[in-house]
Amino acid sequence: MSTAPILTVSLNAAVDVVYTIDRFAPDTINTATDVQRMAGGKANNVARVLASLGQRVIATGFTGGAAGRFIVDDLTRRRIVADFEESGGENRTCTTIIDPTSKTVTELRERGPVLTPADAERFLARFRRLVGGAGLVIISGSLPPGIAADFYRELVSEAWRAGQVRTLLDACGEPLAAALSAQPYFVKPNLDELQEWAGAALPTDHHILLAARKLLKAGPLLVGVSLGARGLLLVSESADWWATPPAVEPLNTVGSGDSLVAGFATGLLTGLDADGILRLAVACGTANALTRAVAEVRPEDVEQLRGRVQVRKVR
Repeated sequence: MSTAPILTVSLNAAVDVVYTIDRFAPDTINTATDVQRMAGGKANNVARVLASLGQRVIATGFTGGAAGRFIVDDLTRRRIVADFEESGGENRTCTTIIDPTSKTVTELRERGPVLTPADAERFLARFRRLVGGAGLVIISGSLPPGIAADFYRELVSEAWRAGQVRTLLDACGEPLAAALSAQPYFVKPNLDELQEWAGAALPTDHHILLAARKLLKAGPLLVGVSLGARGLLLVSESADWWATPPAVEPLNTVGSGDSLVAGFATGLLTGLDADGILRLAVACGTANALTRAVAEVRPEDVEQLRGRVQVRKVR
C-alpha cells in the first residue's frame, strides 16, 4: 500500500458556483435559495473527493487573478496542497443552476484564459518536479485555449519516465485521442465521449462493450466507461466487469464522474481488488448525487452504498 500523494492536474481550473433556484425560469429574475462556491475544474473536483476519503493530494495546474487566488485558498482549507503555475489570465467561472422543483440542472461554462507555449513549458517543468514523488497522477478536464491538443500525451509520457507513475486520464475529443499512444493506465470516457471517439452511436450494451475494447487496443491498460445511473463498465486485457449502483433519488449529478474517478484512484492506491475498486468508485459517484454540491461526498454515504453496488464479470 502506497503512502505517496496523488497528484491531480487541472489545467483549466475554475471557480464553480452552484445556485439552487426553485422554479428557475429564463428571461426573468430568479432568486437563489442556496449558493455554494468552490475550487473547480474536473481534477480539482477529484482532489476534493480524494481528500474527503482521507487521501494525501497535491493539486496542480494553472491559476491567475482573483479567481486563481480563490482556487488556491479553497483547496488549501480542504487540506489539499495547492502547487499551481501562475498564468497571466483570470481563471474561468463555471455556474450550475439546480432546480429542485423541475429536477433540472443547467450548466454555464466559460472557456478559460488563452495561454501560450511559454506557459506550457513552465508548467511542464513544474510537473516534472512534482510527478516523481506521486503515487498516482490524475489528469482531468479540458485544455485551456492556446495549449496544444497533444499536451496530455506529453504529461502521460513524463509520468511513465518519472518512475512508471500510473496516470488516470479523464478527457475527451482530440486531447484523449492524442494521449492514447502514451499508454495512460486508465481512461474514463462517458457514453457521449466514447461515441465521439468511436465516431458512431452505441445503442446497445454490446456496442458499448465492443467500442470500449477497441479503445483499449489503442493504448490504455484499463478503460472505464461511466454510464450514469447504469454504473461503470471496466474493460481490461484479461477480463471485463460491470458495476451497477443502487437506485437513489439524485439531487445533483454534476461531479459524479469526478467522484467516481476519486473512488477508483483510492481503491487502486490502497490495494483493493477489482471488485473492491469498482464498488468504491461507483459508491463515490452515487454518493455525490445525494448532495447539491459539485463533487462532494459524505464518507458515511460511501460506506453505506458500496455494499449495495452490484458487480458482475462480463468476461
